[in-house]
Amino acid sequence: MKLTRLQQILDRAPSKRIIVVGDLMLDEFVWGKVARISPEAPVPVVEVTGESFFPGGAANVARNLREFVDRVAVVGLFGKDRSGQQLRDLLADKKIDISNAIEDETFCTIVKTRIIARHQQVVRVDREQLVGPSPTQIARVVAAIRNNLPETDAIIFEDYGKGFLTTKLVTEIACDAHAAGKIV
Repeated sequence: MKLTRLQQILDRAPSKRIIVVGDLMLDEFVWGKVARISPEAPVPVVEVTGESFFPGGAANVARNLREFVDRVAVVGLFGKDRSGQQLRDLLADKKIDISNAIEDETFCTIVKTRIIARHQQVVRVDREQLVGPSPTQIARVVAAIRNNLPETDAIIFEDYGKGFLTTKLVTEIACDAHAAGKIV
């Protein structure tokens, strides 16, 4: 792509509305330093010096799009837990619409924790359950996106293999979006 074409696209981007549908996650970074090896096992002992939290998965895609587009929405599954609240707060701070995301009391928000010492990732800890949306949740998401299609320019499916994007969900949304002349 030529630079002039990229500039044309970026100039038009702010006025667009994009919905990102997919697996929502919270990315946690634990920063620290290593000064010794554990006496219990041959592993480094990380002395924590800080923590950072960022939207992950489809939420990260929405966050990145928000740098170029004024109206971004994200649809996926949050747990009704501390990590889910953190993720909702991070997205709200970036003015990303989460009004059609699903909050489920029985679901634990997916968290990817990276422990980093001296600029090197030591280990990653994943807290996740691979659970797809229920038929009721699928119907709710499809109806919400269908209602928002008139003011939507594009839909992005972001699948990290965590279960939210079922064949039925993707097929119904994609068919509706294509019928409405939207970019998928």
